[in-house]
Amino acid sequence: MKFSEIAKDQWAELQPYLDTCLLPITGLTGSESPWEAGDRLEELRDALDLIEIPYRGRVVTYPAVQYVPGQAGERILDDVCHALKEAGFRYVVAITAAARVSGMLPAAADLQLYVDPASLQASPDDARRSVTAQIQSLWTRENGA
Repeated sequence: MKFSEIAKDQWAELQPYLDTCLLPITGLTGSESPWEAGDRLEELRDALDLIEIPYRGRVVTYPAVQYVPGQAGERILDDVCHALKEAGFRYVVAITAAARVSGMLPAAADLQLYVDPASLQASPDDARRSVTAQIQSLWTRENGA
């Protein structure tokens, strides 16, 4: 679910089931042309589809962090992850399709996912299986299974 699909009066009822937050990270620098920015957003959308669609009743997608300014961005991303956990999410999954950000994914996230757009386009089934395995591994190792 997208954060905007949850009404204030629904949250208390849904929160026990929606224990995983997706934190999308676009990884823009500000130097992109309009079409490049559009491409980055589409790549991130495609990566998010690997989780949002099959796990609709378990994950909440928060607004994307659009710009990540170098090392300061790493600290910001960690702070956001900590805040999301304080807000009640058991798991935070940081996800990006931007290669330049893949090495900066926040350590405070329970899972850091980089989905390579070229690999996703070339072999969507392999990408889906990989992401599914990582998500399920996160949930099962945390539950002692």
